[in-house]
Amino acid sequence: MLDLTSKDFIFFDGAQGTMLQGYGLEPGRRPDILNLLAPEYVENMQRLYADAGSDLICTDTFGCNRRALRPEGKSPEEVISAAVAVTKRACGGKAGTVLDMGPIGEFLEPGGDLTFDDAYDMFREQAVAGWKAGADAVLAETMSQLQELRAAILAVRENTPLPVIALMTFTESGSTYAGCAPECLALTAKALGAAATGINCSLPPDRLYSIAERIASAADIPLCVKPNAGMPDDDGSYRITPEEFAEKMAPFAALGVKLAGGCCGTTPDFIRAIRKVYAGLTPAAVKRDGSLRICSQSRVKRADEIGPIPDTREMTEKSGVLFLPLPDGCPDGEAFSLVSAAQEDSDLPMCILTRDGSGLDGALRAFCGVAGVRGPEDRIRDTAAKYGAVLI
Repeated sequence: MLDLTSKDFIFFDGAQGTMLQGYGLEPGRRPDILNLLAPEYVENMQRLYADAGSDLICTDTFGCNRRALRPEGKSPEEVISAAVAVTKRACGGKAGTVLDMGPIGEFLEPGGDLTFDDAYDMFREQAVAGWKAGADAVLAETMSQLQELRAAILAVRENTPLPVIALMTFTESGSTYAGCAPECLALTAKALGAAATGINCSLPPDRLYSIAERIASAADIPLCVKPNAGMPDDDGSYRITPEEFAEKMAPFAALGVKLAGGCCGTTPDFIRAIRKVYAGLTPAAVKRDGSLRICSQSRVKRADEIGPIPDTREMTEKSGVLFLPLPDGCPDGEAFSLVSAAQEDSDLPMCILTRDGSGLDGALRAFCGVAGVRGPEDRIRDTAAKYGAVLI
């Protein structure tokens, strides 16, 4: 199992796909199939990261879900089992094996046709396969939809004992392509029990610093940063050197970064350079806002600023919060639908009101963020804790 207290800093690996292309992987060909067809290529590549000092090495399973693998005639369990075995051989006892889970590649409802339950089930298949094969942790990375990341975290947490690290990919606008704010990632990941959270991909280190700063200030769980080696040229090459990359990674130590590594364009030399720079650094004591907060995917509200709870049986918007009452005796499925419909029309933080506690599990499962809850405490306490909801 992953132990985040074992060292001051823990180092991930870097890019795998670009290195495998250098070994002759044809453009458009799935890298994860190499775990079955040419495992020696994957093992040799990953061993280079182990030799470079990576403490954690990801399996070659990014996007390894049942829909993506169907054209190959392979199942997630078949590919993931092989991939974990390959990575464990490459690690040789020097590094931990982390199951890599990327996005499914489809938009979840209401922006697309993929349901939350379908996304959850696909992530569950991957997580269980990785756990059974002997992975030490799970990395859910490169997510842009907070609801998809929620499905991934819940799938891991509810079906395996493995710790999960939850990363999203941000643009220079300060949000993901799907509109998730950094603070909302941090609050949601902590609420659902992620072991660490942060950023990967998209941009070089210096252009991710302000986003990482917002994540680090929002929740007191370990920060993980895995930037790109700059932006690729027209020919797909990256110009930033390992030394330049490592120098730009140094300021993240002051944010309290715990896990550091690289994404697209990085190589084992980048990991060596990061380790060299971080050898002279110490973890920072970061001051975080300890107030209770609720959030949607893009907005945050302090719990002590919510004000009086309206006495209503109709959905009500007040002081930047959407209050949603659940009917007495509400089934979980109906509550899930009520919250999902409300989120289609509003991106406000939500406070769910219940008089008997019924339907609360379905409502909190549907809400994309961290909800507030008001109801009989003895009936709602455990369900609220399951999703990290805030008792109002």
